[in-house]
Amino acid sequence: MTPAIIRLFWDSVSKAHPNLLLNLDDDGLMSLLVDQVKERSNLDSHQQHDLNDYISDRLPLIREMAYDN
Repeated sequence: MTPAIIRLFWDSVSKAHPNLLLNLDDDGLMSLLVDQVKERSNLDSHQQHDLNDYISDRLPLIREMAYDN
């Protein structure tokens, strides 16, 4: 996964409403964040799979960040 995709992902997390991040289930949250990155970048299937794995590994961190906001 490229640094640009990672930056787009974390930018999407920082701009998302905290209640939205906290209220979605894991699958919904992953879909939302992947879709937001896909709107801003052309992801191929490999990149999308890598992004899903990256998000899955960081779900607790994402929720903690949202909770702290």
